[in-house]
Amino acid sequence: MWIKLIGCLLVIISSAWTGFSLAERYNKRPREIRQLIACIASLGSHIYYVSLPLAEALERASQIAEGPVRELFQQTALHIHTTGWLSAGQAFQKALGETSEKLALNKPEQEILLVLAAILGTVDQSEQQKQLELAMNELEKVHKEAIAARDQNVKMYRYLGVCVGLATAILLI
Repeated sequence: MWIKLIGCLLVIISSAWTGFSLAERYNKRPREIRQLIACIASLGSHIYYVSLPLAEALERASQIAEGPVRELFQQTALHIHTTGWLSAGQAFQKALGETSEKLALNKPEQEILLVLAAILGTVDQSEQQKQLELAMNELEKVHKEAIAARDQNVKMYRYLGVCVGLATAILLI
């Protein structure tokens, strides 16, 4: 009898944990998109007004973010700085591949970043500024969609995790 109760409790806890983990991904995504927008704005000011080299501008832009977004920008700066043969797009793609499991970003945000990175360092400052503003506008749209998805799905995944665990526990008893 006790073994069944302990087994049911473990099923409920693991199912609830899964639901809360899925909900946390929806919570993190808008925050990370907001950090990306702030980093891109900072990157633009470092490139346009201070005229820093791209690797140093990426490093300084990463200072305003935290967690995986900070790591993404730092890894990109590191790849550009240590390997002279990588373009900004290639370095960003490599850094995104290294940090993609930690990031809660979906395909649209990644594509926006890769398109922006492909242009960085290949055009003049005014064109880079236009592309940075375009990327920030696109990320703003995606941010609004991420907030809507978060509001819609966070409670659902939490409740679903607990309810599936309870239903499974009832079936096991």
